Amino acid sequence: METKGTIAALDIGTSEVKLIVGELLGGTLNVLAEGSAPSAGVKRGVIVDIDQTVHAIKQAVTEVERTLGEPIGEVYVAISGEHIQVKDCQGMTSIKGEDNEITDDDVKDVLHSAMVMRIPNELSVVDVLPKTFTVDQQTEITDPRGMIGYRLEVTGKLIIGAKTILHSIKRSIERAGLELAGYVLESLAVSRIAASIDELELGVGIIDIGHETTTLSIYEKNDLVYSTTLPYGGDHLTRDLTYKMNCKYQDAKLAKEEYGVALEALGDPEEKVSYVTINGEHRFEPQSEIGFVLEARLEEIFEMIQKRMTQAGYAHMNSGLILCGGSSSLPGIDQLGKRIFKQSVNVYQPASLGIRHPKYAVAAGMLRYVLSRSAVSKSGFDRAEEKEVVAHGHEQDPLLVNEQPSPTRNERSTREQPPKEKKSFSSFFEKFFG
Repeated sequence: METKGTIAALDIGTSEVKLIVGELLGGTLNVLAEGSAPSAGVKRGVIVDIDQTVHAIKQAVTEVERTLGEPIGEVYVAISGEHIQVKDCQGMTSIKGEDNEITDDDVKDVLHSAMVMRIPNELSVVDVLPKTFTVDQQTEITDPRGMIGYRLEVTGKLIIGAKTILHSIKRSIERAGLELAGYVLESLAVSRIAASIDELELGVGIIDIGHETTTLSIYEKNDLVYSTTLPYGGDHLTRDLTYKMNCKYQDAKLAKEEYGVALEALGDPEEKVSYVTINGEHRFEPQSEIGFVLEARLEEIFEMIQKRMTQAGYAHMNSGLILCGGSSSLPGIDQLGKRIFKQSVNVYQPASLGIRHPKYAVAAGMLRYVLSRSAVSKSGFDRAEEKEVVAHGHEQDPLLVNEQPSPTRNERSTREQPPKEKKSFSSFFEKFFG
């Protein structure tokens, strides 16, 4: 069951704020407008200056509204970072109708019951992700509405985040003149746009190279089974160039975007970048030298990712790896990836959606995720937004953490068992009601 209409997806990134408006027509995602603006109020995905963030959001909105020719009312926003946590949940309710037929209200009640648990006061439930329902003794039900029964149960996952961070996001959106329609987990959004259903089922790794961080998300059987984040991203590539070229940050960024290559061998030594150093000296930098610097940093990042994949027991994925994010547009980055990971590596290409750049992957993924989300899964979507959960506790629940033990031996029957890693991200269910 697909959502009809037009929606707006907002990605508040460290370097840029990206906004996309799209619609779903006949199962095809159609992007109507896109816009972006420099972001100066965000650090590592967390808003640190609301005023600057509001200004950036307004700029992106103005660009999009100019294309659309009409105002934007509400937006969905991506959330990510160390404050986001995922936890197993279960809920149960009795069917209240006289004829015992399950209605939308029954579904809302059972999802609401799944939100009740002990969590620290500083956290809030952002969303509930149902996986399967059980009606009396009948299990593995995806949509229980219209069925007859006496007891309805659900199993799934809760998305939980820090109240202060979520409030800053909501406040920034409201001050920009918009309404917050809901939150979407960034990893889930990226998977919806960058990988196919078959890839998510067979096993695929998605590497999202952001401005200050690089996130690896591994999927198997349509489920996120492992995720980890490195404190390195496109910003570090640019800063490496500033040291090499002894120039201003903006000049290095321009050199990276206009002449950057991920492999030194792809750089033309005769192609030179003209720039002025910090000392005012006019110089020329060969493209091959720029490639040398970028290759060195990307190789380091990929090797760190490869190490973590091996430690987690996912050294090789059946469907290979997919690169996305702004820096994934560097020519030759897929070749470098194949050399390091020794498996298939592809770059997410958004051209089919009419999107100009891989940096819009998160926002585009949000469009597809929200537009394809069923009415069943949305029953808890609206009620979960920053929901106060009863029975708050003062101590951190040991299960309520970003990282949890790696999958069990049975889940890795086809792999050699690595040493147990104490810290690995928890898995959660992807919506399969789409």
